[in-house]
Amino acid sequence: MTRGVPHPAELRAQAVAAVLAGQPLADVARRYGISKGTLGTWLAQDEDIRMVRTEQRAQTTHEAVAERLLEIVHAHLDALSAQLQAASRPTWLEKQSAAELAALVTAERDTVVRLLGGIFTFEDEQQQLALAGPADAAPGAADDDH
Repeated sequence: MTRGVPHPAELRAQAVAAVLAGQPLADVARRYGISKGTLGTWLAQDEDIRMVRTEQRAQTTHEAVAERLLEIVHAHLDALSAQLQAASRPTWLEKQSAAELAALVTAERDTVVRLLGGIFTFEDEQQQLALAGPADAAPGAADDDH
């Protein structure tokens, strides 16, 4: 469009919606025939749009971190599995002390537990416990009173 001529509200809405849907700003500007600067200005002018974009970035970052943690957990589980398979071979076992084997397995297990702790928070566990009905509850001291 010519400089200084207002853009139709529908064009503005479609372009902003496309960016909020995750499409790159440069691609959207090119598709709708507007400058990146104009599109950036539209996005910056509206507080609601800024909040949505901030929340999207935070969610995307959280999802990426969670996905990476799951990849690392998977790799550790694979390593632990391979180590346990190797440790179960009699020829290897004869060469190891019990303390060395215990240290190896404990280190891998503790790493996996810490990584899982980064994915599943204490609040998640509390919520799961709250959702569990009495039949699902773990036995406790109260069970000994009967």
